Amino acid sequence: MKWEYHVVHLNVDDSSSKNEEASNPEAASEKLKGSLSPDFLKDQFPEQYQENEGSEHPAIQLSKFLNKKGLERWELTETIKIGKMLFLILKRQIDK
Repeated sequence: MKWEYHVVHLNVDDSSSKNEEASNPEAASEKLKGSLSPDFLKDQFPEQYQENEGSEHPAIQLSKFLNKKGLERWELTETIKIGKMLFLILKRQIDK
């Protein structure tokens, strides 16, 4: 039996203050000592400071990803955490 492997890397960051700063233009402006206003940051970096009200919970996003991989015959076999990185190890049988 031959196997093919697929490794997926997820960033895991337990610090909520870092996540808050990443999505909060006011906090980012304060960190920059006011050199860039919150309005300027929102205007120039809309993808960074977009409203996340419509986004799905990470568990739902992961479920959809794993279901899609399952349809492609991938099977989640293991998770490995190294520091702040989480690796998902998937495998599927090679038909040869």
